[in-house]
Amino acid sequence: MGWREWFTSTADKLHSEQEEREETTANQDAETFAALQDMKTAEALSLFDEEEEQPTPSTALEAPYDASDARVDDLLSEAEESFTHRDEVSIADVSELEDPYLTATIEGDVPETVVFDDDENPPAV
Repeated sequence: MGWREWFTSTADKLHSEQEEREETTANQDAETFAALQDMKTAEALSLFDEEEEQPTPSTALEAPYDASDARVDDLLSEAEESFTHRDEVSIADVSELEDPYLTATIEGDVPETVVFDDDENPPAV
């Protein structure tokens, strides 16, 4: 047996051992991936088994009349309460209201006049 045969046989042994390790690693990776997929599938299927929380229906505000049964005389009568103008405020004299601008403050306003000693920006000609 010469040096060439010894090197090639050693290289073949190393190459075959490396291939076996790669196959073992690939098999382990495939098993790990399959286990992960099974776990994710089980989680996804369990979501279908959960009962969804149903929203509670809100109660409708009933009007004191049915618009489909209304006649013109009923609409013109003022016996029933109107929901249209319930939140309106009637103001008889506007001058009685206080001026909101008297107490207003401007955010970032400087309280006193700023005077510069010299011209910061000379006029451009």
